[in-house]
Amino acid sequence: MDQVKLFREYTRQLYRNLENMDRSDCCQCNVNTLQCYIVVEIGRAPGICLKDLASLLHVDKSSISRAIEELVQKDYVIREPSKSDRRSVVLTLTDIGASHFNKIEADMYEKFKRVFSNIAKDKKDMVLEALQIFNEACRKTEENCCDQGNV
Repeated sequence: MDQVKLFREYTRQLYRNLENMDRSDCCQCNVNTLQCYIVVEIGRAPGICLKDLASLLHVDKSSISRAIEELVQKDYVIREPSKSDRRSVVLTLTDIGASHFNKIEADMYEKFKRVFSNIAKDKKDMVLEALQIFNEACRKTEENCCDQGNV
């Protein structure tokens, strides 16, 4: 198999594995995957603005707004105008949302700890470096795509 096809196959497998891990945590919180990601990102950056959250998750603002509205209705998220820029909306977690965030973080830490423990000790740094290189290549590709007007 040529390297690009092999790269694609390994990436598909990685994506499925990560998706399966994410799905189990999202189900515990009674939210969909996007909402789960939103809870995690708000938990990691309380007061994040809607625009920055949409950019971080690579999702259009209307999709983020709909997902956040559901999280507000579930009493997971507080949405309010920014004190510094009234045109901007900032997001924070409620106590219920923070509880779910902490559970997701703890569960995912344990899952990734178990996965990481199955990597040979002398390969751990190599895996971390490979993931860093992969993420950087994805970021550069996306930037180049957007710079050229391709989305």
